[in-house]
Amino acid sequence: MTLRYTLLVTQPAYGRQGGTTALRFANSVYEAGHQLETVFFYLDGVSHANYLLSPASDEINLYARWCALAQRSGCSLLVCVSAAERRGVIGKAHASLNGWPHYNLQSPFIIAGLAELSIAMLQSDRVVQL
Repeated sequence: MTLRYTLLVTQPAYGRQGGTTALRFANSVYEAGHQLETVFFYLDGVSHANYLLSPASDEINLYARWCALAQRSGCSLLVCVSAAERRGVIGKAHASLNGWPHYNLQSPFIIAGLAELSIAMLQSDRVVQL
């Protein structure tokens, strides 16, 4: 039986094991033949969406790995707008609105709100928070 999953990532990309664990879990869901519908990045988890992250050469590039997973699986990578703005993860539209010349969030990551998380949760068979 194929299950539909929503993953809520609240751990930062680096500094704790939780970010890597979330990515490994997401890959496991996909490889097991289940449908990973949505990954929602919330609180410190929004740091995964910062394309300016530059890990050391001996560390996993979590940003690149999330992008690869989204391409393979077709899952949505949603980033909480409020949490992102508080932590300096800014999309092109928000940067333009404020007259800022730079931004650090781009596709396949998408700015979203808690309403999108609620919809994803309602449409999923399982919701897992890491």
